[in-house]
Amino acid sequence: MTISRRSVLAGVPAFSMGALGMAGLARPAAAQQRSVTFIGWSQDEAASKPVLTEMFESFRTANPGVRLELIGFPWAQMQQNLILRMRSNQSLDVAQLQERWLPTFAALNNLADVEVVFGKPALEEKIDPGLLRIGRFGGVQWGVPWTAGSIGMVANRKVLGDAGVTEIPTTLDGFVAALRAVKRANPESVPYGLCTKNNASISPDFQVWLWTFGGRVLADDGTVAVSSDAARRALSFLVDLMKENLAARDIDRPDSRRLFAQNRTALYADAPIARGFARDNSGQGRAFDQHVASAPYPVVRTGANPVSVQWGHMLVMPQLGGRRATRDGDAARLIEHLAFNDDMQIRYFEAVGLFPVTRTALARVRDDAYVSQWAGYARFAESDEPSKWPNAADLTTIVGEEVQAALLQQKPPAQAIADMARRLEPRMREVRHG
Repeated sequence: MTISRRSVLAGVPAFSMGALGMAGLARPAAAQQRSVTFIGWSQDEAASKPVLTEMFESFRTANPGVRLELIGFPWAQMQQNLILRMRSNQSLDVAQLQERWLPTFAALNNLADVEVVFGKPALEEKIDPGLLRIGRFGGVQWGVPWTAGSIGMVANRKVLGDAGVTEIPTTLDGFVAALRAVKRANPESVPYGLCTKNNASISPDFQVWLWTFGGRVLADDGTVAVSSDAARRALSFLVDLMKENLAARDIDRPDSRRLFAQNRTALYADAPIARGFARDNSGQGRAFDQHVASAPYPVVRTGANPVSVQWGHMLVMPQLGGRRATRDGDAARLIEHLAFNDDMQIRYFEAVGLFPVTRTALARVRDDAYVSQWAGYARFAESDEPSKWPNAADLTTIVGEEVQAALLQQKPPAQAIADMARRLEPRMREVRHG
């Protein structure tokens, strides 16, 4: 598809020491670039700041001739600030991106193809191609995964066990039966922490159920596909859960995390960092791990693959002011240190719970059932549908608003789906026809 710079900008919300070398790659003795500017959000967040401070300091220690400048923005302001910085050609060598932002930044045409920088064989030697696709868009490898997984289902074994549910449900019938059992055992519980507020959370939660029932929001060519029996069944299913009080009003992802850690929610959707939140919110630390399990999204029929939403952080290499990212540059050296260094990957995982991406680092944590099972389910993850388009924010808002209207019983599910399609049509015509 063709995306203009104007359409990209219009779609961005207006809120404001281990081995350092990469296996199989020889590095020239001297590097021309002697300063690196990194922009991200994780280094300023409370949970990840200590470990990332260590990781960046270890890079400085290993590279005393390189001046590393760190610039942080809150996650919600990253897209706008990155675009503004790129447009003004300010110093920027490595940037952290959420996977769903990649189409927006790829359309700006100023990111390096990391396959050209590092070489495709060397990248695939380090990272499985299934994980590399998080940083791939339009046939080009724009980003190197820093952590990867999916927004998948998390189960609280204690809540399920106290309700007499001994096995994590894998089918729709089993899922509903488990939620009903939890509600009977604890009438004050919210058995399923479905996101019912915040469009950015409602949209991906709905999309997974839509895919589970065989539907799509948009076709690959951008035509609106949501007006379907599958969409009506999916939304009706969620509305029925609300009517039975198996899900609740005014729930966002942080609310689900707290309820889960208080043993008041049995199942909810989150990124792999869910276990870290459960440790912190419960006050029990790693002792709470025994209650946390990765779970598949339930399927309509036995034998079907459980779906989830692709999720991850990546590192990209902007090329501004005529500069070109090179294999012998210090920007590439920083990416190696953060994403290809097994010791750094494991340290990040142990401190925050974000999954490593290198083959060898993943092998070091394969005995952790939470990680290995989640990685297995994530093989079937699909990318967030609105994020592929330059007006992603508008699309996400429309999906979220119509789903919420149905969940709050402000309109029937069939009407909500019809209204969603009607509102999406002109937005997608604008994209398809420029």
